[in-house]
Amino acid sequence: MKQWCKLKTFLGKNSAERWLICEAIMLLGFARIIVLTVPIRLMAPWISRSPETESCDEALLVRVRKAVTTAARNVPWNAVCLPQALAAKAMLARRGCGAAFHLGATRDAEGKLNAHAWLVAGGTIVVGAAGMDGMSPLARFG
Repeated sequence: MKQWCKLKTFLGKNSAERWLICEAIMLLGFARIIVLTVPIRLMAPWISRSPETESCDEALLVRVRKAVTTAARNVPWNAVCLPQALAAKAMLARRGCGAAFHLGATRDAEGKLNAHAWLVAGGTIVVGAAGMDGMSPLARFG
């Protein structure tokens, strides 16, 4: 029954939103494969392309954020911060909006290392804002 409600919600969106969500699903799947198979040092040149621009259309950032987070909640694989940031970066670059890809880390109470990725475009965090608390920035690409 839950899947029917999700399908009904999806079909209730306009065609532009549906296409954006489908694009996000495809890019999240591609990003998942890349994350599992390609070392970050080989991803770095691609991630560094389309450097952050000073101004991006705020409405575009909101649409991409919604599409990526909606898709990430509904795909059958684990689409956490890193694939979300990669997918959002690709979606924005396709539309001529550069973004900076950030990686950070922190240690929890037991000393375990927690890593996080987020994407910033035009001074706005596009994806990854939820997990940034206490993160020490380690790398910035673009």
